[in-house]
Formats: sequence, C-alpha cells, structure tokens
Amino acid sequence: MPLRHLMPLLVLLSLAILPLATPTAHGQSSATVTPHISEDGTIVGAEAVNIRACPRLDCAVVTTAKLGASLTVTGDATGGFLPVTIGNETGHAYDLFVATASRGTPELRQGLPGCSRVAFIFNIGVGYEPDLTILDWLKANKIPATLFPMGWWATENQAILNQMARDGFLIGSHGDERAELTNRPDGEVIADLEQAIAAIEQATGDEPAPYFTPYAGAMDERIRGIVARAGYIPVSWDVPAADWDFEVTPDDVFMSVVPNVVDGSIVEFHLDAPSSAKSTGVAIRWIVDRLQTKGYDFVTIAEMALPCPDANATPRP
Repeated sequence: MPLRHLMPLLVLLSLAILPLATPTAHGQSSATVTPHISEDGTIVGAEAVNIRACPRLDCAVVTTAKLGASLTVTGDATGGFLPVTIGNETGHAYDLFVATASRGTPELRQGLPGCSRVAFIFNIGVGYEPDLTILDWLKANKIPATLFPMGWWATENQAILNQMARDGFLIGSHGDERAELTNRPDGEVIADLEQAIAAIEQATGDEPAPYFTPYAGAMDERIRGIVARAGYIPVSWDVPAADWDFEVTPDDVFMSVVPNVVDGSIVEFHLDAPSSAKSTGVAIRWIVDRLQTKGYDFVTIAEMALPCPDANATPRP
C-alpha cells in the first residue's frame, strides 16, 4: 500500500464515521441489516475491487471500483457477494470489501465455509528468539502460512525477514510498536501503520501484502476503519493457539487448536514467544497431521479472504 493513501485518512474518517459494531466470522457487522433496503457503502480493504455481473468469481467484470469509491448496496449477500449499484452500473461486490453504516467495517476473522480449509498465521513481535525451524518444517512439507511481523522487529531482523519472504511466505503487517491501537489517537494509529509498512519494505524489498493483524488482538470499529481505508484487510482469528506465554507445552497448543478448528478457521500462532521452540515448534507437526487426517487443506490468508475456489475463478474479487 503506497504511503500516500494513509495521509488523508483523518479527513476521510471525518466524512465516513461508522457506528461501533462487532464483526461476525466473515467480517461483516453483527448489526442486523434490513433485507432489501438500500444503503450507501464504501470500497475498503483493497486498491480496487471488481464489480461482477453475478455473485461468483467467474462472472464477467462490469466495472472496477477504487479504494474509497462510493456505491449503493441494494440487497442481501449471496455467496459472499452484495448486489450493488455504482454510477450507472449494477453488479455484485465481494462483501469483505464493502463498509456500510449498518454492517460496519468488514474484518476477516474466519473464511467462508464449503471447502474444508484452514489458514495458519504467525504474529511476530513478542521479542524472544524466533524458532525458525517451524517455518523450515512448514516449507519442507508445503504447508502455507502467512506471517505478520511488527515493524520494529522487521528493522532489527532484516535478514531473517528477507529470507522468510524469499522462502515464499506471504508477509502481512502486525503494526509497528507493542502497544494496543485502541488506546491511541487516530494520528498515532496512522503513523504506526506507515512505520510498519516502511520497515517491512526496507527488509524485504516489497510492501507487505494488504492484510493487517492488530497487536494483542486489540481492534474496534475505529481501528478497523482506519486500517481498511488504508487499503488493508483487518484480520483476526477464531482459533488462538495461546502459545504466547511462558511454560506453554506442546499439548497445550495442540488442545487449543485441533478441537476448535472448523471449516474456514484462522489459527493464530507466535514465532518468537518465550516457549515457541518447545511448544509450537513441537505441536505444529501434530496439528498438521491431525487436521490433514480430518480432511483439511491449508491456505494463505489471501486465499481465505476469497470464496471457495472455482475452476473458472479469477484471482481478484
């Protein structure tokens, strides 16, 4: 995400304040939307979003809406797609990229079900020695994972992060500093996003992928709005591995994860917690084996952000 998109956010937020709302599994607000009542919406979470002729990824693109574009939602979602009008065009927009007053700002907490998939994410920034053998094992066994380093960590570990990117792991952003964004004013939140982007780009040569996890999971409607209007999808998780503390055992991690995974789950691990090597470093093998036995496939956050794959699907919503 180019840094220029972050600068006008304070003005943009003053023009598009949304009410507090609790996101549901796929990120929409838990507020009830009256069926078939039109309401204004805004494109968030991506540089641009395709508006399609029907509610599937293989449908023809009728137009493309840029970040911040206004549209009208004209009905309920079908298969994750909302019927919309934008200018003189009508079509369908994927709901993860549309914010409205009644729905709030979307958040990816769990993918749409239907294809037995699970996504592993690793938040990085606790500050202890990272257990890189976890990633070595995942790579060797072709298990995808999405990594979310903090900006300060990227600055202090540029060579390690660069190697992670070269090893093919998708790199998102976990913000810059170890401070809960919900306790910070808008300007500081924007600065934190900017600094993390710059640090990750300095280490890897590329800006992070447009996915953001908040420090300590602290994210409310205000933070979701700032993040999404910067072109990033706010990401959380429905299955915490609870591996961030001291004296965590492999059995603890296994039992935090496997019994709680469902189709579309996002599982949050840590790579540099005090017990990572002796807990997650051991349990990850058991977890993968058990979930594979149950028939799950492993995907990145970029894949989990889309509906279940279709043979004719195109790559961008």
